[in-house]
Amino acid sequence: MAKLIVDGARMRCTMGAIEARIGVSSHAFVKVGGALVATEADKEGMKNIPTFGTCKCGWPNPPCIPQPQGWQQTSQGSRVNGAKKLTDASFCPCTKGGRISFCDAGENAFVESE
Repeated sequence: MAKLIVDGARMRCTMGAIEARIGVSSHAFVKVGGALVATEADKEGMKNIPTFGTCKCGWPNPPCIPQPQGWQQTSQGSRVNGAKKLTDASFCPCTKGGRISFCDAGENAFVESE
C-alpha cells in the first residue's frame, strides 16, 4: 500500500534541477508522527510547491515557477477537510511540461493510506 505524504516530504519535477519540499497549508489538525498530512488542496505553486531551481522547459533554462494542474492518484480513503490525502504514488502535472512526484513520504515511515 501507498504511504501518506506529510509536510516536508521531498519532491522532484522531471523538468526541474533540484528537489523541493512540500509545505502543507490546507489544514492544521491531522498529523502523522507530528507532521501535517498533505492533501490534494496543497497544490499552489510557490506556496505548497516551491521552486525546483531552473526549468528545462526552454532555452536558456528559466527559473522554475511551478504551475501545478492538480494532484492525481490520491488516497481513496478518508479525507481531510473534504480533500483527498496525498500518497507516495501521487503526482501533479505542471503546465510547463514537467511531472511533480515524491522522493519520500517525509517523516512518515510507516503509516499507509486506507
